[in-house]
Amino acid sequence: MNRPPRIAILGAGPAGSALAALLARQGIQPLVFDDEKRPQLLVGESLIPAIVAILQRMGIEDRVAAISQFKPGASFIHHRGTQMHFNFKSVAGRLPPYAYNVPRPAFDDVIKDYAKELGVRFVKHRAGLVAHPGGRPELELDAASLEAGGWRNGEKPDLIVDCSGRSRSSAKLLGIKAETGVRKDTAHFAHFTGIEHPYEPGQIAITYHPWGWSWRIPLPGRLSFGIVMNPKSLPDFGANGEERLDKVLATDSVLSPLTQNRQRISEVYTYTNYQLISDRAHGPGWVSAGDAFGFVDPMLSPGVFLALDAAETLNAMFAKHGEKLLDSPERLMKELGRYEKRQRAWHEAWHELIAYFYDGRIVAFYERGMQLKADYPGWFSNTMESVSNRTLALMATGASTLSAWNRGYLRSCSKWLLNRERAKELALP
Repeated sequence: MNRPPRIAILGAGPAGSALAALLARQGIQPLVFDDEKRPQLLVGESLIPAIVAILQRMGIEDRVAAISQFKPGASFIHHRGTQMHFNFKSVAGRLPPYAYNVPRPAFDDVIKDYAKELGVRFVKHRAGLVAHPGGRPELELDAASLEAGGWRNGEKPDLIVDCSGRSRSSAKLLGIKAETGVRKDTAHFAHFTGIEHPYEPGQIAITYHPWGWSWRIPLPGRLSFGIVMNPKSLPDFGANGEERLDKVLATDSVLSPLTQNRQRISEVYTYTNYQLISDRAHGPGWVSAGDAFGFVDPMLSPGVFLALDAAETLNAMFAKHGEKLLDSPERLMKELGRYEKRQRAWHEAWHELIAYFYDGRIVAFYERGMQLKADYPGWFSNTMESVSNRTLALMATGASTLSAWNRGYLRSCSKWLLNRERAKELALP
């Protein structure tokens, strides 16, 4: 290149690497800072069909499929006995009727390697920032990062894209507050062999327990098992993640019959407080994407989708205006404002949908539907079941999560058809 890149991306996770690849495809070469430090395991192993559509648009689905487990759908098992089994075939015509379960480090590497093939330069350096609150720009790279990136003689990138993940580098440095969700759960998870999985191959299983919920995600040659536990229950299951996972697998009435031959083959990883949206996602000279802007509860697994959608949205901004957008700070700020509005809408919609799964309404809806079919068999109950199943499937797969009609449908059902007392009985603690 004749000059240093005008866009610096902080972080090589799905958001950062995907944005870099997409920009490179249209002739804009960013520079990505990547300290190459990451844990062995990462949450976000279960993808949704909306992600497959993005992978197809990027032309890398085959690469992801090669390192993944095909995922046909999801099952929800309540400790009170109700079971709900969903297949992604119901979204055919709107999205690919399937998804994948992925080893996250390998999945991240697929996107990163693709970006490298397109000529994107990755610098092994943890980028440092200097804040100028209220300034223009508000954030700049520090001297060491400018040196590592090859900027000389006062040259600097015109836009910093913060894809630093949960560290939220830009927000914390600028003192930007965040709105947190009502739940303060703790998640522990690890990889196992020897756990029986009595479902269709690749089908993920979410189990409701008196203390919270658990996930089972089949991966190539192993199974990811995690618990999401109400903080009040933590002491009852041990002093750390290892003890809590072992006690749940050994004593839970649903899980223990399936886990007698289990063997843990990874460390246990812990996550806390994953319901958060930053009060601000952009400013003069910077913008945040993916977890650096906000993160959603792992129920329904929307995190990787939000990261990739952020990358596509930012790329579309440059596809429309070209790199010359960086020469017009006022127009750039307006476009970044539109981007933030879209990302905030996505987060709010996912949070609203996930609340139905926590507060018992989804399970109560299902039970109510089964009762209607038994009491009023025929055209009406069958139609209600079909409409409800497709509406929920389209929302949970990312096809119509933002849809005002679909969100209104669920709200109306909640108001007029739901047994609220039953929902309370079915709610997670």
